[in-house]
Amino acid sequence: MAISPLGKACPIACALVLGWAGASASTGTALAQARVYPSKPVTIIVAFPPGGMTDIVSRALAKELSENLKQPFVIENRAGVAGQVGTEYVAKQAADGYTLLVGATGYVIAPAMKKVGYDPLKSLEPVAVLARSPNLIVVNPKVPAKTLPEFLNWAKTQGSIPYGTAGAAGSTHLGGEWLGKVTGYPFVHVPYKGAAPATNDAVAGQIPMAVQDSMSVSAFITSGRLRPIANMASERSKLFPELPTMQEAGFKGFDVYTWLGLYAPAGTPASIVTMLNKEISTIMNSPEMVERLRLQYSEPLGVRDVARTRKFVEAEVDKWKRVVQETGVKSDD
Repeated sequence: MAISPLGKACPIACALVLGWAGASASTGTALAQARVYPSKPVTIIVAFPPGGMTDIVSRALAKELSENLKQPFVIENRAGVAGQVGTEYVAKQAADGYTLLVGATGYVIAPAMKKVGYDPLKSLEPVAVLARSPNLIVVNPKVPAKTLPEFLNWAKTQGSIPYGTAGAAGSTHLGGEWLGKVTGYPFVHVPYKGAAPATNDAVAGQIPMAVQDSMSVSAFITSGRLRPIANMASERSKLFPELPTMQEAGFKGFDVYTWLGLYAPAGTPASIVTMLNKEISTIMNSPEMVERLRLQYSEPLGVRDVARTRKFVEAEVDKWKRVVQETGVKSDD
């Protein structure tokens, strides 16, 4: 029981005062954390190998954060199991803002397909959505198809059509599974350890086609070593305005693209999450970064505060649960 300065019990009033004081101290601590953060180097875990979209965008962001916040933001690649190794590592780290994660769409897909060591909405806190790239169907030039209708006619005649992706449980994998479901054609997933080896095998003709994010294959499209057939997103992209979508071919509701998100371990102070969100939103939507992304065939998703970022991730979790259920796809690992 609380005791007043006069020595008498005051069970209600003094308790309220003490409670207010405790809350104020807690708020003050959070604000102090935001003011001093970061006071030492920050590690950004990239859940994929160097060279792909996730790595390229993360390194560009880390450079800007380092300059703006006057502390090193250091990229560390922890690849494996289509992003799960890095994701599960960060989920177990201290919730202090000094270990962050950049993951791709597989972050919200994998839990719908298999048992993983994290919950996409409970184990980590969504901080910001960084960028997106349309997922493309690309083929080796020896495939006798230059348009989507020609490609579908060719696919109808094949007994088996291997397609390469950056690995199991990502949006490119599920895009290919969804393609097979809606067409009824025999597309067979071939998972690789990253976008680069899958793309290289498609260029070499080891596999006839790949489903990849546009950033990972843009150079090969430009050089003519891969031919784009269709954009899997629901709308034509400004990056590939002449490339038709699956929806235009009559496959309503087909909408697949790769997006990147930055996350912090659950329990990271809200003040730090909010500060990072604002800083990253400013960086990713600056004219300089928009142009840099465009040259890499990707684009920002616009400014989203922490609440809108969480809603976006929640919607993606629900979307991919439905796709997994409809396709009946199982993890390849």
